[in-house]
Amino acid sequence: MPASQTNESEDLPFEDERGREENEPQPPPSSRKGKVLTVAQILGVLTALVLATYNHALIGEVSMPEADTPFLLVESEPFAPLAPCNEGGVRFMTGLDTNANGVLESWEVQDTTVLCHGLQGLSGPQGQAGLNGMNGAPTLLEVQPLPLGNATCPEGGTWIETGTDSDADGSLSEDETGSTVSVCNGVVGPSGFNGINGADGSDGTNGTQGASALVDKVAAPPYLCPDGFVVRFGVDDGAGTAVANNAALEAEEVHESLNFCFTPLRSERITDQFSGVGNSVSTGCDAAAWLDEVGLFVFAATDGINGCEVHAHRSDFNGTVAVIDLHPNGDALPGRDLGMHAVQNGRAVVFDADDGANGRQLWVSDGTEIGTLALGPVEARAPTPWMDGLLLEAVNGSLLWTNGTQLLPWTQQPAWNPSVQADVSAAVASFSQLGAGWLLADPVGVWMSAMDASGEVEPMFVANNGTVVTWDVNPLGSAELSHPVVVGEDLYAVAVRGTVKQLLHLSNDGSMAWLTSLAPSSGDTRMGEGMGLHRIGDNLVYDAVVSTNNAHPWTTNLANGITVQLSTEVLAPGAQMGVASTGARLLFDCVTATLGSELCVTDATPLGTGVLHDLTPGVLSSDLRGAVAVGEGWLVLSDGRVEGNDVGVMLWAIEGNAIRPVYDPWPGSGNSSEAMTYGRMVVSESQVFFVAHDGSTGHEWHRWSHGELSDDWIVIHR
Repeated sequence: MPASQTNESEDLPFEDERGREENEPQPPPSSRKGKVLTVAQILGVLTALVLATYNHALIGEVSMPEADTPFLLVESEPFAPLAPCNEGGVRFMTGLDTNANGVLESWEVQDTTVLCHGLQGLSGPQGQAGLNGMNGAPTLLEVQPLPLGNATCPEGGTWIETGTDSDADGSLSEDETGSTVSVCNGVVGPSGFNGINGADGSDGTNGTQGASALVDKVAAPPYLCPDGFVVRFGVDDGAGTAVANNAALEAEEVHESLNFCFTPLRSERITDQFSGVGNSVSTGCDAAAWLDEVGLFVFAATDGINGCEVHAHRSDFNGTVAVIDLHPNGDALPGRDLGMHAVQNGRAVVFDADDGANGRQLWVSDGTEIGTLALGPVEARAPTPWMDGLLLEAVNGSLLWTNGTQLLPWTQQPAWNPSVQADVSAAVASFSQLGAGWLLADPVGVWMSAMDASGEVEPMFVANNGTVVTWDVNPLGSAELSHPVVVGEDLYAVAVRGTVKQLLHLSNDGSMAWLTSLAPSSGDTRMGEGMGLHRIGDNLVYDAVVSTNNAHPWTTNLANGITVQLSTEVLAPGAQMGVASTGARLLFDCVTATLGSELCVTDATPLGTGVLHDLTPGVLSSDLRGAVAVGEGWLVLSDGRVEGNDVGVMLWAIEGNAIRPVYDPWPGSGNSSEAMTYGRMVVSESQVFFVAHDGSTGHEWHRWSHGELSDDWIVIHR
């Protein structure tokens, strides 16, 4: 026997079994293992007793904290790779365990730190190619038919063999066959047993005749294209007010269309109500709205004789007319306080005006004198669209609702039956100043501020089905909410937490959560004061001040709660022009140390945030007047430089990251249209309207057809 085996045998705790007699009983292996485990368990218990005694002695020497002293807890959690941490990372949360439950609750979190994983390193250099291996042996499949009467397949079939042809002789020998399988033919079914024919069914009723699909070609609308045509596709089904099956494709039956124009789309000044260099549009007389359904641009203007009254530009004959003289002895100033707002699906407009006899009231107009009526007095605050109408504030501070035909207390919303109206009235009876602070509606309901019986202002949500939900955001006083944004069925807003503005999430089930814990070096975060609050995908984008007393763009991801600063170079975002959103990107004015005030853009990621274009090259700032989103691009009113020459305020189009000048109301070196000195940019389905000066007619309304930018028109230059 080898020595190693002999020594190993001597170390065994039991007698060598090989020295036993063959007929002597041997202890089973399980008995031997049990004895070993018993000894190990006894030693483990003794060790535990010794450690426990030592631990008790240590505890006796350490002074325990007072029972009412909260512990500082630190918790961490990983998060998936989502913007702005595209490689994932870890979020650390710290706070005092004030309820002493050993868990850091969301309301106990005092600070949050996010660590993003770095980008994956570049791949190493490719290794040298290996030596060519030997050619593998081919795999063969052989098939043999099985005759009728075969023991395996009585009805015949197929025998299949597969394997590796190791000797490469082109056939499978017995030792090369890897698998075999037989596929048997099925038994032929007996004949002469055809089923009995069933009885003939009754004739079905004749179906209704379907409407014909129609295609036609019509001339292009002259106010858009002077030389072109439109190919229309639709169904002659009598949709809307159209006549069915009359072999004519009417406007409401059109489903799709292709628009072709052989000249540039029309862009021009459309008004000159005050003939000559006088301004038709001025402060307090610059409200306007577009009515989609009737193709009407309604606006306030003065003709120098009848004062500031309601006018309309009709697209059907490309002309501008005075609608009505509401104030025979002065200025009605339509829309001065509330603006102009489309109702009835774009068939009418509501606005405030003074008729000289009843003070300022709410009016509605369909663009005709006979269709212009007073609805009643309201307060001077812009309305909010809600449930096929508008919410407004009455002179006594209560809320009113109108669809342009009637003016009602909001709890008498016609979509609610009397029972729901009574329930909503009872639920809000103890509250006052509804919507006085802020008001926001969405397809699900309306969110607003409300003062409770104790005089504290808190958020309230009234669903379209009549359900009322309230919150107590600030138990010690009023909740100061601003810049609300609805995402899904929840609301996000800027609110004051302690003395600092943070981001708040309100769920329509009555719960709430703070999303940010930004800690400014001094003072307040001033969150949203420049940009407001905007949604891009799962991200909320806003401006905030954390250090150096400068506002920067920030984002908070709603999926993982990560908050990051989007740029350190972009300052004062949105402070001058505001923000225009395409849904995927935001365009806004910003300031940088090297470029002055210019156009900036963000897609809610640090890499996608920065200066989009320096319209006025160098440190000189551009005169940014306004911007609107059109499709996936924007239209901007600003001065700048074109082909090395400085130009005044004009219209620019942005597609992707490229920008180009598209319309100059007052061409010429050194001329500036001073666009948007009055009014705002109004966007229709095919045009954008704005007030500008052309050097000869004063401040008037101009329009630019955006069909190429919005991909609605195919322009072919002959």
